[in-house]
Amino acid sequence: MRSSFSLFKKKTGNGLMWYVRFWNEKANDYTIFRSTGILVEGKRERRKEAEQKAQEMLSEIRLDMEAVDRPLITYLEEFWKPDSPYVKECANIKKKPLSTYYVHQNSVNVRLHIKPCPLFNKITLRKLTAGLIKDWMSWCIDQKMSGRKINSVLSSMRVAVHYAVEREELDKNPFRNIKPVTETPKEKGVLTFAERMKLLNTIPPDPLSRLAVLLGLLCGMRMGEVRGLHWSDIDNGLIHLTHNFVHMEGLKKPKRGKTRTVPYPAIIEKVFEEVREIAISPATNNYIFESIKCPGQPMFEIFFKNALRRELSNISISLDEQKKRNITFHSLRHSFITLSRLDGISDLEIQAVAGHSSRRMMEHYTHADKVIDFTAVREKMGRVAGL
Repeated sequence: MRSSFSLFKKKTGNGLMWYVRFWNEKANDYTIFRSTGILVEGKRERRKEAEQKAQEMLSEIRLDMEAVDRPLITYLEEFWKPDSPYVKECANIKKKPLSTYYVHQNSVNVRLHIKPCPLFNKITLRKLTAGLIKDWMSWCIDQKMSGRKINSVLSSMRVAVHYAVEREELDKNPFRNIKPVTETPKEKGVLTFAERMKLLNTIPPDPLSRLAVLLGLLCGMRMGEVRGLHWSDIDNGLIHLTHNFVHMEGLKKPKRGKTRTVPYPAIIEKVFEEVREIAISPATNNYIFESIKCPGQPMFEIFFKNALRRELSNISISLDEQKKRNITFHSLRHSFITLSRLDGISDLEIQAVAGHSSRRMMEHYTHADKVIDFTAVREKMGRVAGL
């Protein structure tokens, strides 16, 4: 019968050290190696101390063996549970708690894009290799997954496996030489000057939909900021942004914890008045976009997505064109920044209203080539040249 562990010497930066290898019955091999932390010193080289330390480590090592000998899918599913050791460690030890949405999305990635892959049906965490990971990536491509989605799911797996390596439950990291898939990011669509004007001059499908769209288009507000808006945040032409309603987490402080003041034009004031007249409960501390189905809570994200679809369809931008141009609710924020810069509003003012921490981020939101009327620019250039 094999010994449960075997000592050996290894040269380290601190000197010659006693290391121990532990026997794994399931793998029929010595699969886990650890340092005892005991230097090889003196006539007897402190071997007995090393043996005693290895014996003390044995029970913990057996638990580690059980972890890596679990089916890979089981390990990943448990890793991305809200009460998993990793999630608790991030919150309680690293003091960097993971968002509920982030944990949920990783759990969904495992369920929808890792578990169905036949390559992973019967393997344990220990049996995961770089080759299997690359084969899985090819499988994802065959499933018509985008590069961005593959990389998202790859990260779900990478983080979990790296954690096992950090805990010394795995000797090698199969992700060490795995590179992300090359992504071809799709540029966010924006509305043109003409489309903005057309929208403002059309009769809205309903005041609430119009208000949601205008807060994004004319004030640069994010969807979570619109959802979290209270009647008490509105004050004489200004919106005091103090809330952000985060999916699956509820009401939070604004992004990066920074409150800001957002001025709004008179056209929005009129829509505010219309919405107040039909509001469920326009009391000071209530949501402006209060849900009918869930009183006391804001409307779900789907309302804001549908509001934009209705408003754009109302100005003859079909659903197919919206999809082709990649126009989403966040596109309204991109449109606000792009059009405001061309309207002559200073970058400093736009940055303050949008809540961007840097000019570089504002540049990311600018899509001038998508909205400039180059025929008009040509005419201006001719006038400047006196032609």
